Amino acid sequence: MTAFALTLSAASTGVWAQEAKARPAPPGVTACDIDALASDHTREVTTILARPRADSAVLARLPVLENPYHEKVAADLHVIGVRKGWFLVEDAGYPDNDFPKRPSVYGGRGWVSGKLLSAQFRGLTLKAAPDENAADVGERGDDYGITAFLDCKGDWVRIETPLSTKDYTLKPKLPSDGPRAVVRGWTQAPCTNQRTTCG
Repeated sequence: MTAFALTLSAASTGVWAQEAKARPAPPGVTACDIDALASDHTREVTTILARPRADSAVLARLPVLENPYHEKVAADLHVIGVRKGWFLVEDAGYPDNDFPKRPSVYGGRGWVSGKLLSAQFRGLTLKAAPDENAADVGERGDDYGITAFLDCKGDWVRIETPLSTKDYTLKPKLPSDGPRAVVRGWTQAPCTNQRTTCG
């Protein structure tokens, strides 16, 4: 399986990534600094786009791969900003310890829809705002899934999570602005470790 539509040499990837990190975020983009995974809960392959819109040119495709141990492995992405549900990412790749020969990585900037991002979270409490002193929206179950990234600010991320699964039902303390079947709130410490439970 081909990991990316765009393959870069190791040297060019490093140079591009360094240049990208030196550039400021575009106007109108809220800065953040979080990690995420290419989502494996949709039928769509996560794509990095040139602009924050669905019809933009595709810079890279990030399929969920299978490692030599027959485990599914998603690509890691570093998120540096957001604009209206579109997340500005910088660099993407697959974990070294999952592949004897590491697949090609994408080194540069691009946009990914929040519907195609995922992660585990160490923090279980959802907040009404990106502030530890903000009101609690509710408590998530351990390793409870999410359906989308909605927003981010600094090391905070606003997520959408199902109201209930076959094993657990959330009990929101505040109303949500989303559909009835989901709960939305802010949390910290997204974790992209795919081998162990994030503690």
